[in-house]
Amino acid sequence: MPAPKARLLLIGNELTEGRLTDKNGRFLAQELSEMGFEVDELRIVPDDLTLLREAMRSLYKSGIPLILSAGGLGHTSDDLTANAWAEVLGDTLEVSSSLLAHLREGLRKRGYPELPFLEVYAKVPRKGEAIPNPAGLAPALVWEFPDQFVAALPGPPHELQSLWHEAIRPRLHRKFLPKAPRQVTFRTTGITESRLSEQIQAWEKQLPPSIHLSYGPSWEGVSLHLRAPADLPEELFTSQANQLRELLKPYLFAEGPSSLAEALLQALKKKQHTLAIAESCTGGHIAATLVEIPGASDVLLGGIVAYSNSAKETLLNVSSNDLRNYGAVSEPIARAMAEGVRQRFGAAYGIATTGIAGPSGGTDEKPVGTVWIGIATPVETSARKFIFPGDRSAIIGRATATALSLLWQNLHRPPQTL
Repeated sequence: MPAPKARLLLIGNELTEGRLTDKNGRFLAQELSEMGFEVDELRIVPDDLTLLREAMRSLYKSGIPLILSAGGLGHTSDDLTANAWAEVLGDTLEVSSSLLAHLREGLRKRGYPELPFLEVYAKVPRKGEAIPNPAGLAPALVWEFPDQFVAALPGPPHELQSLWHEAIRPRLHRKFLPKAPRQVTFRTTGITESRLSEQIQAWEKQLPPSIHLSYGPSWEGVSLHLRAPADLPEELFTSQANQLRELLKPYLFAEGPSSLAEALLQALKKKQHTLAIAESCTGGHIAATLVEIPGASDVLLGGIVAYSNSAKETLLNVSSNDLRNYGAVSEPIARAMAEGVRQRFGAAYGIATTGIAGPSGGTDEKPVGTVWIGIATPVETSARKFIFPGDRSAIIGRATATALSLLWQNLHRPPQTL
């Protein structure tokens, strides 16, 4: 049975003008793909009624089974989604007294006064329904037809995700996916996409046509997603997945949605090791990435953002002579920072970053993007040099992911190579 198709419509001037980075499209596409849908289009339109109607009409008339829109469900003049969908679907909206009472009660419990525009959020489609928002005001609007499902979701990512998990995803499972596809995602780090492709080339050539492999490179590493129809024999899928798992073993940090930060914290906790972090060019980004994970306090003892040379000397015991002779962006300083923070916190491991994130400050010898990453362990201290491409944000993101990757690789080396 072919996978049901889905299309996404993202709405807002903030997206088309580049003022905000889209998070909803990525989230929904990942969720739908994992469920077994084939997302064949993601469209972004501004808050323009003519363009919005045109996009909605073409999506609806295409006969695509699933259409999800995100954004434009507020009470301001640029929130056009609800009325536009109602018009395209031949529907009307009317205030629901029960939903209005629900919204009033929600505000009262949170200690807010009643809002003058609350009735806007209480409008329900006559041919559809409104699903109350557990994290905000704007409900999801849903139209369920025999062969199509249309849902309009609010734009704030935390609201959209709450509605998705509590209401939309379960409905889609019941309507479209009585049987989920067979699938598994392998997350790797420490190997490039080209090298990984070469390593599994022979296995990939013998892969049955009913099993699809896709690559997903990121700063953390490369994800490999293996997927097959639900009616494929389980033994065949499991056999192929096991073969791929074995080929990826030296680089495999997780299966499923786990991040590299989660995998690293789990590995440190399993070995009963602690970690401390010294950051210069990443400015606390490594620590922030780790503390987003529940339970990080079991492993992470603390961190120091030592941006200036004096901070490196005072807080991390970096030699002033080394700073003068080699410069802050150098191997000796990265090593000294990693060892200094490890000793200061009494941690088993220390990570350090020092580099030039740009856009200025680079030289011919040390161009923008030059980053030294130091790793201090119970038995050795080392540092590696990288030259990362991209703007300041990209360089910081790449340096953060690479530092986590290097420590994960260090933890998984065979003991004899330490």
